[in-house]
Amino acid sequence: MLMRKNLWGLFFFFFLNTVFSQEKRLEITSQVRKESTFVKTGEIDVNAKKESEEESGDKENLKNTEESNFLFNEPRSLEKETENFRVDILEINSKYSDYAPSFYKGELVFASSRNKGRLTTILHDLNNQPFLDLYTTKPATKGGKSVIRLKGSINTKFHESSAIFSKDGKTVYFTRNSYSNSTPVRSSKGIVLLKMYRATYHNGKWIDIEELPFNSAEYSIAHPALSLDEKFLYFASDMPGSYGESDLYMVELYKDGSFGTPQNMGSVINTSGRETFPYISDKGKLFFASDGHQGLGGLDIFMAVPTEYEKIKVYNLGAPINSSEDDFTFIINEADKKGYFASNRKGGRGDDDIYSFEQIGPLLEYRKRMPKVKKKLEQHMKFKPKKVETTSL
Repeated sequence: MLMRKNLWGLFFFFFLNTVFSQEKRLEITSQVRKESTFVKTGEIDVNAKKESEEESGDKENLKNTEESNFLFNEPRSLEKETENFRVDILEINSKYSDYAPSFYKGELVFASSRNKGRLTTILHDLNNQPFLDLYTTKPATKGGKSVIRLKGSINTKFHESSAIFSKDGKTVYFTRNSYSNSTPVRSSKGIVLLKMYRATYHNGKWIDIEELPFNSAEYSIAHPALSLDEKFLYFASDMPGSYGESDLYMVELYKDGSFGTPQNMGSVINTSGRETFPYISDKGKLFFASDGHQGLGGLDIFMAVPTEYEKIKVYNLGAPINSSEDDFTFIINEADKKGYFASNRKGGRGDDDIYSFEQIGPLLEYRKRMPKVKKKLEQHMKFKPKKVETTSL
């Protein structure tokens, strides 16, 4: 998905010609056109990637060496498909890009560039597709007629993607192109980057949209995930100090709704490549997409487990969850062993498609014993007690 030309500007890691993922890039070029944005809601600046590579030249060899050596010495190849997962493509996929699934009150919220529920159609000039919006569906329903565009002011004429909901269902954090008063906000390089926002649910609609205080017009912040106790927010960014093209970060979320100072999650998780789309499972495991760790090609899905003595360990989920193409936005309910992810692998129905899976065996085929979560991820981090105020739109 990220590697294909038509997706490379859409909504992913829009930095560096990277797509924060179909959202992969929410950035817009300096000629902000009606349809442009993060290329899947991503960046569209071609020079950004080159500049980033030059700036991080001394970091290009940064890898999780321990994890790479571990995988190479495993008796089973990551490419060998196991019977531990039953994977199926969802019927709600369209000929456009569909990805970033999220659990919400028994339904599935996801991002799509289909044109459903819009009064007007604006096409992105990079792939001639509508901009991304957030939709909801009931996974058990056959066909695509059950797909409904989220109500309220959460969807705009620009890209929206990667949503995560609080347990009570009253708050959502999501990614959107940077804009103010219906006008795109450009960086000093003329690019419209990605930002994270928060909204509340009231009378059947998402309202009170507010921009998170640590956003910036000079770098992207996107793809939120909440810790189990909802005291921390995880996200991806290419902010200064990142190890690679995009890193995973954590920030403390206080009871009054304010935030602490974002902290990089370190070189065990982050590499010189791209780490993005974090997700925290109901068992406290971190899942994310990366093209910097040892994988099968493109973005692969990895699992990070915080242990008591070994600290954080990173593992590739292998096939059939991962493929030689881009695999990302993985979510799972470990209690019932079911979940979803997106991929642009062969055999799909559109640019990016959402797949369901059922876990039949262990998460890791090549591990005789599953690593157990001994500590919370945030226990490996040190946070500064600094608060910043949010800004309402």
